[in-house]
Amino acid sequence: MDTTVQAVLKEIGDAIEGKLGGVRLKNVPSSTPTTTYGHGPGGLFSYPGMSRPVFSAMILPRLGLQSILPVRPSNEANPLYPIFTGVTASTGEEPTGVCDDPPVAGLSKLCTHSFVFGRQSRMTRVFELDRMGLTTNRGEFYDYQFMGKPWLTGNPNVPTMPGFGGDLSAVLRAETAKALWELAVAWARDFAGQLYTGNPTNNTGGGGYKEYYGLDALINTGYRDAISGNACAAADSLIYDFNGADVETEAAAIIRQFTSVWRRLKDIAARTGLAPATWAVSMRWALFYQLTEVWPCAYYTYRCNTGYFSASQPQFVDSQRLIELRDAMRGNLEDRTGQFLLIDGERIPVIIDDAIVEEVLPGATFRSDIYIVPLTVLGGMPVTYLEHLNYDMPNGAMEAARVFAPDGFFYTSDGGRFLWHKKPPNNFCVQALAKTEPRLLLLTPYIAARLTNLVYTPIAHERDWNTASSYFVDGGRTSYPGYPNGMPSFYTPTA
Repeated sequence: MDTTVQAVLKEIGDAIEGKLGGVRLKNVPSSTPTTTYGHGPGGLFSYPGMSRPVFSAMILPRLGLQSILPVRPSNEANPLYPIFTGVTASTGEEPTGVCDDPPVAGLSKLCTHSFVFGRQSRMTRVFELDRMGLTTNRGEFYDYQFMGKPWLTGNPNVPTMPGFGGDLSAVLRAETAKALWELAVAWARDFAGQLYTGNPTNNTGGGGYKEYYGLDALINTGYRDAISGNACAAADSLIYDFNGADVETEAAAIIRQFTSVWRRLKDIAARTGLAPATWAVSMRWALFYQLTEVWPCAYYTYRCNTGYFSASQPQFVDSQRLIELRDAMRGNLEDRTGQFLLIDGERIPVIIDDAIVEEVLPGATFRSDIYIVPLTVLGGMPVTYLEHLNYDMPNGAMEAARVFAPDGFFYTSDGGRFLWHKKPPNNFCVQALAKTEPRLLLLTPYIAARLTNLVYTPIAHERDWNTASSYFVDGGRTSYPGYPNGMPSFYTPTA
C-alpha cells in the first residue's frame, strides 16, 4: 500500500465519503424523516385560509445574569487561577538582648482553583430534501407574520443559526428556518439552568454530555487548593441560610441580614485592595416582587421597633414615600430593567433571572435563592465571565476539518463558540447538529454570596418557560389536523 502522505489523506477522505471498501458511513441521518414540515401536505402552517398575523404565546427563559457576562475564547483544558490568601505567622521568640535574632517572617500562601469545560449539543430532526418547498395547493399561504418577541434582548446561550437571519416570520414560511428555530428553542430551554446548577457529577460516562461548575458550586464554602486539596478558608464565599424564612412576615430580619452580607462583601473588597468593585444581585421575578412589597416598610423602620418608640413617643411613616420607593425599585415591568434594592442609601442593581431554581411548596408557596455575584474589580477588571473552547483557534477543530473532512461538513458560528456538523446525506435525507464547550469562571469567590431558602407566596405565580414546571402551558398541534397520516383526504380518480 502506498504510504505517502497524499495516499493516506486520500484514504481518509474516501472513508469520510463512504467509499472505502464500498462501506457506507454509519453517522448519517436516518432514512426516515422525523420532522413535521411547515408547509405542504400535513404541514403545520398549511391549513387553507389562515389569517396573516401569527401571535406568539410562547414564553422562553430570560437569562438575565448570563446576558451581561463577558464571553471569551480559550484553548486551555484546565487553567489554574491562584488566589493569594496571605502570609503565615512569624515564628520564633522576641529577642532578649540587642544582638539576639528576632522572629522569622512567615511564608506567602496561595490557593489554586481550576475550571472545567462542559459539553452541550443538540441536533435538528431528519429532513427529506426534495420535500422542502412543497405546497398543498393554492389555498396555502406564505405571507405569515410572526407577532411577538419571545427573546426581547436575544439569548446568549443559543448559537447563531446559519442561514437564519433572525426574522421570526421566516419560521412560518421556510422549512429550514422552522427547523433551526426549533433547535434554538431546545437549546435555550435545555441548558438555561446550568449557569446556576451546573455540576460535573452529572456528566455522562462517555463524555458526550458534560456540565461546568455553576454558581451553586462556585459561590460556596469549603474551598480547597486544586493541587494539594488543602483547605482555603480565605477563598470561601458568604453563605446565609434563611431556613424557610418568609420574606413578607420576616422582612425586618431578612433585610437586616441582607444588609450585613452586603456590607461584609464591600468591606472584603475594600480591604483586599479590589475596590472599586461591582456586583449583580440575581433572583427570580416572583421573589423580587414579593420582597419589594415589604422592603420599603422594613427598610425605613426595622431598626426603630426595639423600644425606641412608644405610645407617648410614636413613630410616623410617610406611606406615599414607601409606595414611591416600592414602585421605583421594581423598574420597568415589561422588559425587566431598572430593578434595584435600596441598601444603606445605595441603589443595588437587581438582575431578574428565570433560570434560578424555584421549589414549589404546599399552599402555592415557593422557595429559591438570591445570588450576589461580583462582576468587576479594580475599576473594571472582569472576575465573573464565560469561556468557550475556540474551534477557530490555530491547529484547532476547523483546521483539522479542512484536512480530514474537506467537503464542508463542518463550520463554526459566533466567533468559534459553536461547532456545526452537517451529517453526510443519506440519499435525500439530511440532518445538522451543533455543539459547544463552555465554562463559567468566578475568580474572586470570597466577595460573592448566596442567600438561600427564602420563601415567598405571590398572589398567583407567573407562567413558566420550563416544560417540566406545573406553570408551563402550551397547546394545539404540531401538524395540520385535517390530514390523516399527513395526506389530504381527496377521492381517487376512479372508484
